[in-house]
Amino acid sequence: MTAQATARRGLCSWCKRFADGIQLIQVDDAGSGTATCGLYACGPYRRKHHLVPLADRL
Repeated sequence: MTAQATARRGLCSWCKRFADGIQLIQVDDAGSGTATCGLYACGPYRRKHHLVPLADRL
């Protein structure tokens, strides 16, 4: 699966703005049960912070 295939519109965890093409960077376990949350980054912040989407690391 490519990073582009997993891109979507949503809130960037770094700049706190809605953007097209955000990608999942990291999944955080909430600690108990099945609840999980993730950190998503928009394109500019992926480039600025050298963030690699999770889909590209699998």
